[in-house]
Amino acid sequence: MRRSKPLSRLVRAALTATVLSAALPVFALTATQSVEKEIQTQGADGTVAVRYAPATLVTPGETIIYRLDIENDGTEPAADLRLVMPVPEVITYIEGSAERDDAVVTYSADAGQSYAARNALRVTSEDGTKVPALADDITHVKWTLKTPISPGQKDTLAFKGKLK
Repeated sequence: MRRSKPLSRLVRAALTATVLSAALPVFALTATQSVEKEIQTQGADGTVAVRYAPATLVTPGETIIYRLDIENDGTEPAADLRLVMPVPEVITYIEGSAERDDAVVTYSADAGQSYAARNALRVTSEDGTKVPALADDITHVKWTLKTPISPGQKDTLAFKGKLK
């Protein structure tokens, strides 16, 4: 039997975003996080419609989207931005869901201590050898934006996962 779980206990507590910047001056960015669940419905003709709703109650196996909406509130372009979002332990990252053409996306499997491209991400197996990380091993996603965010510009970063 699958049991629904309250989002507040399992997911919101683990959802935290960190905005890092390598360039000076410090940028005036506003960041708003949201968590939604993906709802798919199939029409009589076989087409599938996808919509999103607040993830107040989720069931194991449901797809959840983690969004970070950012806005440059400053008067200067925000360049060299690196933004990090953790993947909650109760979530399995969905491969490819964080990829963007205008960002270098790297992943961590060690609680954010180090990052690598997805195909280079490794974990240590029980016998001490390095093996490719599975989607379930991913603990953080980091986006390094290739282009500055202009004053007043908004952007959204997101990834999807499945509740375990």
